[in-house]
Amino acid sequence: MKRLKIIRTSRQSGFTLMESVYAIMIIGLGVVALMQVFTAGTNVNDYGDGLSKAVFLANEIRSMTDYVNYEDLLLMDTGPFNGVDANGTPVAGLQNFQQQLIVQPVNPDDLTVYVGPDPDGLLLTAAVSRNGQPLTQISWLRSR
Repeated sequence: MKRLKIIRTSRQSGFTLMESVYAIMIIGLGVVALMQVFTAGTNVNDYGDGLSKAVFLANEIRSMTDYVNYEDLLLMDTGPFNGVDANGTPVAGLQNFQQQLIVQPVNPDDLTVYVGPDPDGLLLTAAVSRNGQPLTQISWLRSR
């Protein structure tokens, strides 16, 4: 019987401590960068959601004035409302939004401010803010 001689080499396999530390640092930086992207996306989404609600509430104020007599609109410079629909009913979850209706008598031909007893046109503006920060406003003209 022949004997085979086994020769062993002293090679080590695996990662060194420094290689492991570098890998953990690189992975950690990647995770931090992803978290910042998620945070920015959440903030943009929140702003877009608030803007959508603000446009909805501004249109509700506009709808509130649709069936009001022209003479009564002169007395409607009101607000602020806190998240109400066209009937004046509070909308659930929108109480931190403030709505205001601004009524300005104007000359409907050139939209300059009219000063006098009986204006022929009204410039109506619905302004919406959230927690004191203006978000949107819409304006429309109402004439006799």
